[in-house]
Amino acid sequence: MGLIEGELNVDPEAARRLIQAVDRDDASIVDAQLDAALGLRITAVEARLDTLRLLDRHGVQRFDQGDLAYDVVRAFYRALEPEIRARPGLRLLDLGSGYGRFGLYGGLRHDLVAHGLELVPERVEEAARAARALGLARVTFAAGDLLTAPWPAADVYCMMNAVLPRLLPPVLARLETEARRRRIVVASVSTSNRAFAQAPWLRERPVEAEGVAGRELRLWESA
Repeated sequence: MGLIEGELNVDPEAARRLIQAVDRDDASIVDAQLDAALGLRITAVEARLDTLRLLDRHGVQRFDQGDLAYDVVRAFYRALEPEIRARPGLRLLDLGSGYGRFGLYGGLRHDLVAHGLELVPERVEEAARAARALGLARVTFAAGDLLTAPWPAADVYCMMNAVLPRLLPPVLARLETEARRRRIVVASVSTSNRAFAQAPWLRERPVEAEGVAGRELRLWESA
């Protein structure tokens, strides 16, 4: 991907303070403003993507830009906070990470070890560039198909509707294998929720949230 005009000046400490303030507040978050504060140029990158080439490359996959609103990201970390306090060194794997909102937010708010796996390399490059600019050495991103790429070991898995429903069974099988090795937490939204609700090795955890986060976000833990 060529150079993108409009490089954003990022102040890592200001970004960290902003995330902390946003996390304490209940007001709805303006996604574009927070993206800008984190140095993410989502609109510019998306404008340069070739949809036909993506369709040819990833036709059976969901490759549309589907980053969830920061209201959902905030609700996720609020629900996860007891886990973060109880398990120092918690590792997060975001399957279908898009522009890395979950990893960047968690790195700034909780200094988490987070890794994002994303199908579209251009999105990975932008997320990784933002992480470097923010000084988040523990937040990393890689390009790959979550169905076949290696997964680094993690304690928390974000599965935010990144694959079509018919492709979920192998994802659940891999997660179940991980759950046999250690207790894990899984976060999901939308149609993915139905698949996880039917998994006998998972039990649902409560999520207290308003709006779209309350309607969509679910947390599960291995039994």
